[in-house]
Amino acid sequence: MSGITLTATQTQTLASLSQASNLFTTTQNELNTGKKVNSAADDAVAFFRSKSLYDRSSQILTRKANIDQSVQTVQAALDATSAVDGLLKQLKGVLEGARGATVSARVSATVQFKSIAQQLAQLVKDASYQGLNLLTKTSTTLSTQFSERTAATFTISGFSYTSTAAGNGNSLFTGAGIVFKANGALNFSAIVASVSGSGGVQGFSQLGLTSTTGSISVSQAEAIFTASDNLLDAAISQNDALTAALGTNVNILTARSNFSASYSATLSGGGDKLTLADLNTEAANSQALTLRQQIGIQSLSVTGTQNSSILTLLR
Repeated sequence: MSGITLTATQTQTLASLSQASNLFTTTQNELNTGKKVNSAADDAVAFFRSKSLYDRSSQILTRKANIDQSVQTVQAALDATSAVDGLLKQLKGVLEGARGATVSARVSATVQFKSIAQQLAQLVKDASYQGLNLLTKTSTTLSTQFSERTAATFTISGFSYTSTAAGNGNSLFTGAGIVFKANGALNFSAIVASVSGSGGVQGFSQLGLTSTTGSISVSQAEAIFTASDNLLDAAISQNDALTAALGTNVNILTARSNFSASYSATLSGGGDKLTLADLNTEAANSQALTLRQQIGIQSLSVTGTQNSSILTLLR
């Protein structure tokens, strides 16, 4: 203010107070936000380097979310293959029970066998996740991209568990004829294998082990039971193999998901090192600056008191 003259000591003290006030504002801002770099104005190099790291971390987390959904898709298929194993073993149990049973018991066993097989087909059709089923078509694929690089893509091909075509290497009954019809019903004679000269078998009632039934002799019936048992064992082994393949895929996806989480944290941590403030240091700075302001104000007060004393003497 013009017309007012301050001593050199007062001017210096006021300048020191102004500087302390600015530093105090900066320190308080860092304590409130937790960051020493809040904008490009604070430190352009650190700001843009940290932004790049944070953006990359965010992109990786987005990819991780997609990976996790892929894990769930494959896990849904794995849940189904576990249930399929149980149903196949039930089929095997019914087959074993029909062997040597009475005619009425074998008739009942045929109904049970067909019912279990149809439920197996329906179970496989229900094993979808967000509209994608890895067990119903070999043409189905699940592609998961791990990063922005095109090469960082993992593709899982589907299976055709209840294929209506013979000899499908991705189905349960790879070497049999057409086991499942289009509606999921069982083609009984394709599983309960016939032997040369026996013709098609429509039910266990045709397979008597005590006397010849129709055109099927006792020895042929025994051979059919044995061949059918082997066919179910092969289906169980095939299911185990396909389950193992799906399990390997889950492990790969899970490993990438874990890596993405760790990598994202590393990137984010790098950004933090560039921008985050040391709160302990800033808290200490805040106390020191508060004390510095108090001392400055006290110094001005002392200077004013001295001037007042001189004025009293002049009077």
